[in-house]
Amino acid sequence: MKATYIFRAMSLCALCLVGGLFASCGSDDVDESISVIVDSQTPENDLDRWLKVNFVDRYNIEMRYRWEDNEISMDYILVPVSYENAIRMAKVLKYICFDAFDAVTGGPEFIRNSFPKFVQLVGNPGWNTNNTYTLGTSEGGYKINLWYVNHLGEKYYDSNWQQHDVITSREQLNTNYFHTILHEYAHTFHQRVPYSNEFNQISGTDYLGGSYTSVFSGPDDPQIYVLGFVTAYSAYTANEDFAEVFSTYVTSTVDEFQYILDHANADGRNKILRKLRIVHDYFADNWNLDIDALRDEIQNREAHLEDLDFDDLTI
Repeated sequence: MKATYIFRAMSLCALCLVGGLFASCGSDDVDESISVIVDSQTPENDLDRWLKVNFVDRYNIEMRYRWEDNEISMDYILVPVSYENAIRMAKVLKYICFDAFDAVTGGPEFIRNSFPKFVQLVGNPGWNTNNTYTLGTSEGGYKINLWYVNHLGEKYYDSNWQQHDVITSREQLNTNYFHTILHEYAHTFHQRVPYSNEFNQISGTDYLGGSYTSVFSGPDDPQIYVLGFVTAYSAYTANEDFAEVFSTYVTSTVDEFQYILDHANADGRNKILRKLRIVHDYFADNWNLDIDALRDEIQNREAHLEDLDFDDLTI
C-alpha cells in the first residue's frame, strides 16, 4: 500500500511538472485555510469523566471500552463491551482491586507505579480450539486485555435472579475476572524483578506446556494438586505457575486454599507450600507487599459487594 501511494504521488508530481509547460496545476485555487483532517473524537460522557478522575488522575491508568480494531485481537471472534457493563467493570475493578491495594500499601502510589497503564475491555471470551476460552491477556507489562465483560450484566432467567441483576457472587467474579486480572498483574512484577530460581526447580520437569489441557480431566482434577499445582494452568510453565500461585492465594478464602492443600498428597502439598513461601517472600522483599494482608482486604471487600452501587458514576 505504501509503495502504491508513493508511486501515485510521484506520478501526480510528474503530471504537474509536464502540465506546467502548458498551464498551472491549479495551486492558486487551493484554500489552505481548510484542513483535510477531520477531528473524529467522540463526545465525552459520564463514564469518561468518572474514569478521568478515578483512573487517569489517581493512578495514571487508561481504561478503554470503545471498539478499536488496532487494540483488539484478530485471533478470535470478539464483540464490543456494552456501555453499562463497562461502567460496572470500572466500578468493581476499582473497588476490589485498586482500593484493596491502596488500603494495604497506604495510598495510590503502588498501583500508579506498577499496574499496567492500559486496560482494554471486550464483551465476550475468546474461544480456543481445545474447547477452552481466554478471559484475558497481558502485553509486555503495559496492557491488560480483559474479556467477557458483558457477562457482568447478562440477563438471568433463573427464578432466583431478576433480569437486571449484576453478578455479586465473589466466586463468579474471581473465576471470570479477578483471578485473571491479578494473574496478569503478577507477570508485570517478575518481568521487572525475576523471582528465585528455586521456584522453577520445585516442579522441574513436571511442567506440561500446552498439553496440560489433555492431561487433566478438568479444573478440579485431584492430580493437579498431587503434582504440586494450584490450578491446571499452573502446569503450563514456571512463569504461569508463579502468577497462578499469587492470584489463587489472594482471591481464595482460608478454607478455599486449604481445600487445595487437603486434596494434594504429602509431596504435592509440600511443593505448593514451598512455592507459596517463595511468592510471599518475593513480594515482601522486592515490593514491600504483604500478600496475607492483601488477601484479607480483598476478602473483606468481596463480602460487601452487595453494598456497591455498580451503576453510580457520581464523582
